[in-house]
Order: sequence, then structure tokens, then C-alpha cells
Amino acid sequence: MMITKEEIEQSVLGKKAKENFKSGYNCTQSVLLACEDYIKEKGLDVKTVLRMASPMGGGISRLREVCGTVSALCLLVGLADGYDSPNDEKKKDLYSKAQKLLLEFQEYNGSIVCRELLGLSQKHDEPTPSKRTKEYYAKRPCAELCAISAAIFEKYYL
Repeated sequence: MMITKEEIEQSVLGKKAKENFKSGYNCTQSVLLACEDYIKEKGLDVKTVLRMASPMGGGISRLREVCGTVSALCLLVGLADGYDSPNDEKKKDLYSKAQKLLLEFQEYNGSIVCRELLGLSQKHDEPTPSKRTKEYYAKRPCAELCAISAAIFEKYYL
């Protein structure tokens, strides 16, 4: 069942992810940092995870491809249910679980592609990040997309 607006608004992780984005983290980092306790429980250093996620913002380094919040969802599903052997038989189950969450995001938002979510016509942007101003936050749905991805993870995993 698709996530509801009410579930997103009530999501503790969703609120954290939205605030993380508004404080300057990129979209991928914002969702992952909202799941800080979960990441620590799995034995990972949050600072390292944030550094690894740092080029993922803007649809992977502002190429405007897969939304960074969707990338964060994939990383979190991998942390929860991933495999670490090339011969592991868990791939099908893992892909099925990840697809469920990603398709829920897509159904709610209409896409998982950054440029489509932002209504951009160009294929990619220059690598220079946009200044985070009041106007930037007013015209971008990114903070809300962070909340949606975090809420979807919370719905299924926490």
C-alpha cells in the first residue's frame, strides 16, 4: 500500500530528514543522517557513511539522474538486508524488497529521477552546487522528498 501524506507528516525520520536537508546536507545525506541510530546499530560510523554519500546529491553529483533520496533508500535497504558474497542467493529477495520501496516512492511522486522530480528540462547541471537560500528552499521539493524517503524506510524497517 502506498505511503500516505499522514504517514509522512507523522514520521519521526521524515521530520529529521527534512530538517537535515534544510540545514545544508545533500538529499542522500539528509535521509541517511535521519537514520543515524539505525546506522550506528548496524556498526557503521555515521561520519564515514555521510562522506560516502556526499557525491550522491543532485541525482548523483548534479547529473540529475536517480534522486539522491532514492539512492539513500537503496543504501538503507542494503544495510538491512544486503549480501556480501558474490554467490549469495539473497539477490532476488533484496531486489524485491528494494523495488517495493522504490516503486512506492515512484507511485507517490511520479518518478525516481531527480530532473523529473524538479521539473528540469536539461540533462544535467554544472557541478557547482546552488546557494542554499530562502528562494532555493521555496522552489525545490527536495526537503519533502527527503521526508518521503525516510518515512518509507521507517514504515517498513523501524
